[in-house]
Amino acid sequence: MALLHYLDNEVAGFNGWAVVQAGTSTIVQSSDAAFDERGRIGLRVATVGADSACVQKALTYTLDPGAWIYFGYWMNYQSAVAAYTYLARIKATDSTSDFLLQHLNINNMRIRLRDDGGATHDSGFANPPDGRFYLVFAIRRATTNIAADGAARLYYDGALVAEIAGKDNYDRWASVDYVQIGNPGAALNGLIYDFDEVKVADTYPEPFVPDPLTEYPEARRTVVLYRQASSDSRTFADYCVEKLGIPRCNLCPLPNASADETLADYATFQAQVETDLIAWLARNPTVTDNLTTFLVGYGVPGYFTSGGVRHSATSRLMHYGTAFGSQTNNPLYDPATVARLSVTDLNAAAIYLCTRIDADTLANAQLVIDRGRTARSIFPLPDTDKLYSDSAAYKASLPCQHLRMQTAALGTYAADAFVWGDTGAAAFGVAGSRVSFVDTSASSALTLRAAGDLFTALITNAYASGLATAATADGFDAESFFEMLRIGGTLGEAFAVAIEHVDYTAVAVGSPLMTCAFSQTGHNIYSGQPMVDWDTAVAYTRRGQTAIALTITPDADTEYAYAARAIRKGIETPGIECLADFKTDDSGPPDWIGERPAAPTIFRAVPRSGGVIRLRWEYDTGPTAAADFAMWYGTTIPTGSGAPDATETYVREGHYYHDLTLTDGQAYHFRLAARTSGGVESDPVTTGPILADSTAPETPTVQPSQTF
Repeated sequence: MALLHYLDNEVAGFNGWAVVQAGTSTIVQSSDAAFDERGRIGLRVATVGADSACVQKALTYTLDPGAWIYFGYWMNYQSAVAAYTYLARIKATDSTSDFLLQHLNINNMRIRLRDDGGATHDSGFANPPDGRFYLVFAIRRATTNIAADGAARLYYDGALVAEIAGKDNYDRWASVDYVQIGNPGAALNGLIYDFDEVKVADTYPEPFVPDPLTEYPEARRTVVLYRQASSDSRTFADYCVEKLGIPRCNLCPLPNASADETLADYATFQAQVETDLIAWLARNPTVTDNLTTFLVGYGVPGYFTSGGVRHSATSRLMHYGTAFGSQTNNPLYDPATVARLSVTDLNAAAIYLCTRIDADTLANAQLVIDRGRTARSIFPLPDTDKLYSDSAAYKASLPCQHLRMQTAALGTYAADAFVWGDTGAAAFGVAGSRVSFVDTSASSALTLRAAGDLFTALITNAYASGLATAATADGFDAESFFEMLRIGGTLGEAFAVAIEHVDYTAVAVGSPLMTCAFSQTGHNIYSGQPMVDWDTAVAYTRRGQTAIALTITPDADTEYAYAARAIRKGIETPGIECLADFKTDDSGPPDWIGERPAAPTIFRAVPRSGGVIRLRWEYDTGPTAAADFAMWYGTTIPTGSGAPDATETYVREGHYYHDLTLTDGQAYHFRLAARTSGGVESDPVTTGPILADSTAPETPTVQPSQTF
């Protein structure tokens, strides 16, 4: 795109555009006219009587045969318009005539084109959206002076809404002399409207698109689909701008979408949804480059039938840009390691995130957005919240423990945050946070606009999100779903790794940007033989949980170590832990050795004169008291087996040292552990090698003195 002229109100002045005012009508740069998504200043037109006010740009632009010229800007009415008036006027070769008009009549817009013979041609009326929208109109010069292929077009929010075609305008449109935007003629008394980001270009001018803040799914990477013919659908899209922070330039109108929730076949879904989406994204390449996520808005078709099976729009749009193939494997399903999905990850998999929000009324659809924002603000989920499921294997698993929440079987859902499984006739008790309702039974979401399993959970019982099926049940991997939410991923990402197939029956509902903060306070449990392996936890406990059952098959005559380390708000603190050991023999139960004391810290060896090596360390008493410190030394790192080579009695927290006189000229390694009165040792610390040297002088000291 070649940008021919640009009026950006964030820059002082009018950038070469002239202000044309008559009488007391005005057009001014004002903060009151600002488009928040764009900046701090906009242009406001205010007319009095029949006097006009506009900005004007001299172009003297030669329009090549067959070429287009485009004019685009944001606009927003501050007053109702109920009579004929001009909003833009373009003057071309014939200086005595206005050749293209964009004007308003009873809250409708149309475009007017004058041909070489002076005849006027009008498009049909197109109803502009309520509130703020991006408007583009364009003129095409005919290819020759005998061709009838001149044209004009009008777009709202990137959707083509009106067109004039097949006109002979070759001579009249050889050049464009100037453009006026505001209220340049046939002024209407009391008209007030705002506009901004005025562009003149040789191809469709994309509006300003804010840069994404991260490489992960976010508001600036989300496109909302709305049904252009429905003011309620547009109002819902505006609500997504207000409440979710989605840029207004990311609202995609579907001019051909019907009010039907279920369409007859995939071809109809293409005609009503995909074709217009493809064209809109082509006109908005920056949005397309950023895109990771679709939100199918209120009143947009949500299903289509293929092969006698009802398919969902969310599942199909996850596979957008590829050929439709019913029950296609999802390449992101059940990953070996769950991690956030970046733009690169999604592009490599050729997958988009997609959820839907629909309901019986606009107000109820907006409630789903509000509940998603509420769920996102709970930090963390209360300790009383529960996850209901009949999967005993999952509830007993390490990934489920890591959620640090209570679990219960399907039934009456009291203090419920999550429900997952074949819910049957669900009975809802006292509400918990009610984050997500996953119903894996067949046909659990035949509609979102009337009573049904998922509708009841979302609308009647206030869940923030849900997943169900439009027909045959699809695979759902709960471990991936919950783990994605636990690590801070969005609901859209969680559904993407948990749904087995795309182009199929899964219906994902809720704000795709919703997150859920699980508790990160409790204890991480570690084990080892005989020392603790601090790299891999073997269990997780919730805050306030004082016992956990672990099942192992121990080897005979082996010492095992276990440790519970405190974690607070996701921060694990080494040294704040409780350690315990037990030892097995050839028969009978294992013998508990006892709890371990904390390990010494800042352990070092310092050579001194006469072959003495001084060992130094610090000690902070943990939950288990130490009785003494055991030391071993050797020419290799000591194993710590057998009696210690030296001991030092515990007397207090703080600094300790112990001197050893060792063989001159020999390098030594040292091992140190705290011990309880029962002989249970802490994790050891080691240092070395250090050379024993009988001829070494004392370690020098420095005593600075001040002189004047």
